[in-house]
This record gives sequence, C-alpha cells and structure tokens, in this order.
Amino acid sequence: LHCHGDYDKVCFAPEYWGKDAYNILVWLVFIVMSLISPFVLGDAEMFIEADPMMSPVHIVPEWYFLFAYAILRAIPNKILGVIALLMSIVIFYFFAFVNNYTSSLVKLNKLLVFSFIVSSVVLSWLGQCLVEDPFTLLSVVFSLLYFGLASTLLFVFMFSKKLFE
Repeated sequence: LHCHGDYDKVCFAPEYWGKDAYNILVWLVFIVMSLISPFVLGDAEMFIEADPMMSPVHIVPEWYFLFAYAILRAIPNKILGVIALLMSIVIFYFFAFVNNYTSSLVKLNKLLVFSFIVSSVVLSWLGQCLVEDPFTLLSVVFSLLYFGLASTLLFVFMFSKKLFE
C-alpha cells in the first residue's frame, strides 16, 4: 500500500458523524411535524364526507395505469373495454421480442416508436381528465392510434425480418 506513516492517511470519522447527524435531524423534523400537525401533509379531499351511493368524479388510478384507464373508458362495451385494457398492457410483453436494432428501416422504427410514446403520453393525460365531450372523443381516437401503432411496429419488425434476411 506504500503507507509509511500517518501523513498519507485521512480520518473519515467526522464526515460520517456529520452525515449521520444531518440524516437524523431531517428525520426528527419530519417526525415532529407529523406528530404536531398530521393533516398538513394530507389531501384536502380526504375530509369530504363519503357518499356510499355515488363514486366521486375525481377518482383516477395511479399514473402508470392512466393510459389503460383512458382506453377502458373509451370503449362503451364493458367486456371489450376490459379486453382492450388487458391488451394495452400485454402489448409491452410483445415488444420484448422485438429487436429492431438490426433492421435497415431505422428511421421508420424511430418514427413509429416516437409516435407510440406520444400517443401513450396523451392517453395518460386523457386518463386523468373528466368524462366530458372532447376528452371521450380524443380517448377513442388515441386508443385506436395506440393499437394501430403497436400492431404496425410488430408488423414492420416481422416484415423487415423476412425482407432483409
């Protein structure tokens, strides 16, 4: 190690003590704030009295299922809506088999993937919107675009495999 004396060594103990003291202080402030005023960090809608006969309008799923929720709301038939909801999630498992890195259709693949991501983001935004006229129509349009782009991506992958082998 070529350490012949104490002049090459550094003591890390003060830095560890300082870092640990800072973490303990932050956690203690958070715990004290939670104990003194627990409702400051809560949502204001938690204090609205519940009506068991009506579900609230503002209920939405977590952010990672908003696109699937928009697809579910876009289809009026319940069974077809649930099938489309499941297929919108199963599509991601099909993409695991797609390897477009070797394809010569790189620009087309980039355009399709970018369009698919944009349609997913717009569907996620539509999933949190209220069930009103422009949002329901846009949900139908972007649901069709979502499934169309997904099937086009898979078709381009299979077509490029057979064409350029």
